[in-house]
Amino acid sequence: MFTVVQEGISLFNRKPRKGIDFLVKAKKVGESPDEIAIFLKNATGLNKTMIGDYLGENEEFSLRVMHSYVDSFNFQGLEFDEALRALLFGFRLPGEAQKIDRIMEKFAERYCKCNPKAFTSADTAYVLAYSVVLLNTDAHNPMVKNKVGTCLSS
Repeated sequence: MFTVVQEGISLFNRKPRKGIDFLVKAKKVGESPDEIAIFLKNATGLNKTMIGDYLGENEEFSLRVMHSYVDSFNFQGLEFDEALRALLFGFRLPGEAQKIDRIMEKFAERYCKCNPKAFTSADTAYVLAYSVVLLNTDAHNPMVKNKVGTCLSS
């Protein structure tokens, strides 16, 4: 028999916003962006693709949740790639470039806040983060026919 939380997680895994709304109305998750971010970070059984999709939304409340989610990480003293890996361990980046853009922009801002001497600006960190994601996709996605590495050596 499903508990209310399991039902909410199942709904989230199909329609993230509806799952969050259900869990908030059932008082199983608080309604603040911080509380929802903690739930997304710690709950078991959530689909990592759906978490990424929700965090990448361009709707005001989802953006606040994403900001709370990223701000919950302490990247101080971590190498850039370690910090990015730590962030992306909890969810899968969405396929839509605009959603990735929003998440990488916030990641860069947070990384620079935790490591103020690492980059001259958050913009530099953002370009690097986005580039790492694109190159990783290029290297490991079988759907990419013309790999960057093979284009450069031609």
